[in-house]
Amino acid sequence: MRRKSHLRDSIFLTSLFTIIGILAVFFPLSYFLTTDLTQDNARDYSRQLLGQIKNSIEFYTEEMIMISGYLADHPDVRVYLEGENPLAPSSYSLYQQRARISSELKAISGTRQDLVNIILFREDGDFITNREHAGLTPYWDYREFDWYQETVAAKGLPRLSSSRVENVIAGEHRWVVSLSRAIYDQDHLLGVLLIDLNFQTIADICSNLSGQNGAYVFIMGANDELVYHPQQRLIYSSVKSERFDLVRRSEAIESVIRDGIIYSSVKIKSADWVIVSVTDTRQMVQVSPLVIVTYIGIGLVFALIALVVSLLASRRLTEPILALKNSMQQFQQGDFNAQAQITATNEIAELGDQFNSMTQQIKTLVEHERLIEEQKRKSEIQALQSQIRPHFLYNTLESIIWMASSGEQDKVVEMTSSLAKLMRASASKAREMVTVQMEIDTVSHYLRIQKLRYQDKLQYEIEIDPEVLLARMLRLSLQPLVENAIYHGIKPLRDGGLLVIRAYRAGSELLVEVADNGVGFAPDALHASLEASMDEGESIGLHNVHNRIQLMFGKEYGVSVRSAGPGQNVLDQSDFDPAAGIRTIVSIRLPLVFE
Repeated sequence: MRRKSHLRDSIFLTSLFTIIGILAVFFPLSYFLTTDLTQDNARDYSRQLLGQIKNSIEFYTEEMIMISGYLADHPDVRVYLEGENPLAPSSYSLYQQRARISSELKAISGTRQDLVNIILFREDGDFITNREHAGLTPYWDYREFDWYQETVAAKGLPRLSSSRVENVIAGEHRWVVSLSRAIYDQDHLLGVLLIDLNFQTIADICSNLSGQNGAYVFIMGANDELVYHPQQRLIYSSVKSERFDLVRRSEAIESVIRDGIIYSSVKIKSADWVIVSVTDTRQMVQVSPLVIVTYIGIGLVFALIALVVSLLASRRLTEPILALKNSMQQFQQGDFNAQAQITATNEIAELGDQFNSMTQQIKTLVEHERLIEEQKRKSEIQALQSQIRPHFLYNTLESIIWMASSGEQDKVVEMTSSLAKLMRASASKAREMVTVQMEIDTVSHYLRIQKLRYQDKLQYEIEIDPEVLLARMLRLSLQPLVENAIYHGIKPLRDGGLLVIRAYRAGSELLVEVADNGVGFAPDALHASLEASMDEGESIGLHNVHNRIQLMFGKEYGVSVRSAGPGQNVLDQSDFDPAAGIRTIVSIRLPLVFE
């Protein structure tokens, strides 16, 4: 027989060396994983940052484009650009148009501090600006500059320039970004609209949303010229450089990592601009000597803990030898849950394993059979219940669409409110069994929806014995029966019909009835309503409810249908008021159970 110390020593040494080996691999690996994770987080953050700035810039530029489009299509602007020289004596009306245009430009610029200049150039050299007494720079022909020529070449499309110094107004040299648009009458150029935007507005959007840890954003124009850069002067003076070759002109955000620096770029839709975010991750993952010392200290602490835990564990595994004897005695007395808690000594390991295997197999076989039957029953119930909901939701939404198309908004609100309450009750994670009161409340929401749809064509009554309000029944078992009565009983009637819901006690049973004076069932359809397969649509509600009840309570309970046959005006042997003309009764029979 082997000595007990052999197993204890083996476990101790194996555990100790395993933990030390894991620590030796873990710390270097954790550094590389941390580096990768830091870069991934920085890249995700830069993409989120870029998305926010992109949305802000697009919103701002699209707003400016809308202003330019509004002015380009303004009737007075069109007449002014097509008209004669406003200085001519016969052009008094053009003077008025000029004043109106000038007032419109002032009104637009007066509400926005970011608009520096709004100038409307006519092809003959005349112009209108938003600023009174502002004149053009002498000997300055705007038609000779690149922005004008590129605007004319754009054929009426708005064009955003890069940042530049605007010297169109005499005595001013402002740093702006210009939006220009050529105005045509078919193929004839009438003039050009120039809107100078304060460069600081673009700078504020980018700087306010820029990230931390040295992350920043810059904007490039169509020809790789800078529109904005937080260190623009250093770039122009070649003190600082950027990797423009890493910028991608894509409408989806793309990221490139070079030497620990992440370049994320995206093209905006409203202008031929590319927004670029730059994040330097090298400072984030730099390891200091203090971190190295900390890692070594943690490793030593873990090694010490591993030494103590391994020693205690190896000793404890050799102690419970007598547990096998006690477990066998318990099993002899009929306790099939008896288990020998011995898993660490060579002397009794094989005997303990065989004993545990025997008891576990017996217990597993019994438990396995029970679980299979229980799971089968639950799965069938859930499958049947899930088939009711899409069928019901389709018909209810059809009702709402019909009401909305009729323009009856108040009723749509009421119908939608009832639908929300109904769906809240249907989608809640309630128990399978609910009270009769709760089920009646749910079906009442459904009936109010259908009442709004069919109006006078649908009448309904609910008669519930107070004694059974707290009785238990299957959740969502009543609504499919009501739906079936409306669609297949009352709906085909020309003059509408009556639906009655009753719930009362019948000895030790609960009876819930849904009756209607509709068209009734044909004899073969009456039988098929409860025997239909899952692939048949019209009676799927009755079939599902019937199967759910029988799976839950047994074959003696379920759904039954009585219906007037051909030639019968009302249902025989019915205790309903004969004046109601009841022709079909669908009954749910359940055991009477209270909470």
